[in-house]
Amino acid sequence: MARRTNIKIKGKIVEGLGEGGKFTRIPWVRNQLMSKLSIDPFPGTLNLEISGRDNLENVESLRLMDGIQIFPEDPSFCRGKCYLALIGGRLRGAVVVPDVPDYPDNKIELISGQNIKETLSINAGDFLEVEILLENQKVRHIS
Repeated sequence: MARRTNIKIKGKIVEGLGEGGKFTRIPWVRNQLMSKLSIDPFPGTLNLEISGRDNLENVESLRLMDGIQIFPEDPSFCRGKCYLALIGGRLRGAVVVPDVPDYPDNKIELISGQNIKETLSINAGDFLEVEILLENQKVRHIS
């Protein structure tokens, strides 16, 4: 069996809609993130806007993998999938990809148990690299 290669994606930090803080505090979301990823998420997500052919191809490759599924208890919410990651080369976290129609192909969201911006001393407009740790999780390619 071939060893998986981690995926690196670099993007620009952008402001989101402010919904991530509410979403990560919903009990069923938080419980699944803790049980499946061992992450008690800091309220909110950090949004990365992805550009450049290689980075966009890596995001597409990631989207074609099952990831770690998050299932809604409330049918008004969307499913999502997560991938364990190393954020900025030193902060453990995850990439979250909501299963939402028309979700931008060039955007990913990050969570961590800590405030990512404060911990890494970064701000909107800065660039950040995320390494998806495929060897540390069960991730299947979707055929």
